[in-house]
Amino acid sequence: MIKSLIAIAILFLLSACTLQKQVWISDWKQAAPLTIQRAGAAAVIDDDVIYLIGGVDGKDFLATTEYARIRPDGSLGPWKEGSRLNEARGFTDAVVHNGYLYVVGGGNGPFGHNLLRSVERAKLQADGTLGPWLKEKNEMMVTRRCTKLVATDKALYSFGGFGGVLLDTVESAQFQKDGSLGEWKLEPEVMTMQRYVNGVKKLGNNAYVIGGHDQSKGVGVTSVEWSRFGDNGNLQKWQAASPLQTGRYGLSTAEYGDYIYAMGGLSGAEYLDSIEKSKIGPNGALGPWQPTTRMGEARANFNTIDYKNWIYIIGGATPNGYLNSVAYATLNNTGDIGYWGTAAEAEAAKTKAAALKVQDGEFPNEGVAKEVIQTSGYTYIRVQKDNQSIEWIAGPRMTVNVNARVRYTKGVYMSNFHSKELKRTFTGVLFVGQVQKVE
Repeated sequence: MIKSLIAIAILFLLSACTLQKQVWISDWKQAAPLTIQRAGAAAVIDDDVIYLIGGVDGKDFLATTEYARIRPDGSLGPWKEGSRLNEARGFTDAVVHNGYLYVVGGGNGPFGHNLLRSVERAKLQADGTLGPWLKEKNEMMVTRRCTKLVATDKALYSFGGFGGVLLDTVESAQFQKDGSLGEWKLEPEVMTMQRYVNGVKKLGNNAYVIGGHDQSKGVGVTSVEWSRFGDNGNLQKWQAASPLQTGRYGLSTAEYGDYIYAMGGLSGAEYLDSIEKSKIGPNGALGPWQPTTRMGEARANFNTIDYKNWIYIIGGATPNGYLNSVAYATLNNTGDIGYWGTAAEAEAAKTKAAALKVQDGEFPNEGVAKEVIQTSGYTYIRVQKDNQSIEWIAGPRMTVNVNARVRYTKGVYMSNFHSKELKRTFTGVLFVGQVQKVE
């Protein structure tokens, strides 16, 4: 008896030591990759199965779908091919409601110029597969590429997008008893601005619209707005919320507890790997946006799935091409992203981050500001580098004086860039995500 108690005590102490060694690691793990590269796809989750629908593989618009099951430890099983859409479509969105998966709008054809208002629906099978896709009789009133969707218990809502012009409208259709959709109608209240390649998230009885693209200036917008669903299902008057720290379009969004996340995208020409979070107050208003763990790889037009306390980033596009990679992490009680691991895993993550910093060069460029031009979206700086070469850079708005020394990230070079706001064509501009003054 005494020996048994001693053995139990030893096991308890060993277990306690193991738990003490668990540390929080602000990083991502890699999950099973997609079967093909996809950007501009639609993604949904039902129970523990993630579905990815359509998109672009870097060359063609896709009618294919694939799905993977989430394992108890948060990792993914292998991706498997699902049933094909009736029509290839990308830059689309999807929702799950009452046993059906709905995919709405998007585009196809050369450069996505064929704009869609059609809707397809597939039955979610008990084994995780999809039934055949059915084309809905009722189509949206307006063609919408890059629309974003929200489903309530009674209706499906389609927000903004591109229909020949950028749209500030929302339209909705009622779910019918047989799973089909009723006729679409425009919501009485329009958003405060046109929204395109933006994010949308529903939390509780509120819809939040986040960021998007300013067509005239070619930059991401920081604007965020929200509306509440009324008792009749109509969205109420839209009102401004706390703006993002970084203007971004082609972003993805997620939620966890009372936090909402804006992830990646583009600020202008530069791809972003940054993530911002905002805490939702009891009245639905958003608190200030704050940075959290970066994605590790800049990407846009990717998908995000949040499930229990796990978050997944899937596919997307980078300056170097399209991705089939999937990364995942968990979230802690302050809404930050990472995972609990051993000291050895933490050291490995630290080494990886240091290697990436060396590879990418956090601020590899430096010089003296010889000219500064402010616009609503960017600060343009003509920089004389240490080797005496001159280049124009454009970064987030900041206060910087002529003859100040600055350093900046690698960025994306745009030749013969025309600024509509400045009515000026630059021989070349390097669009960068960060600029710092050197003290």
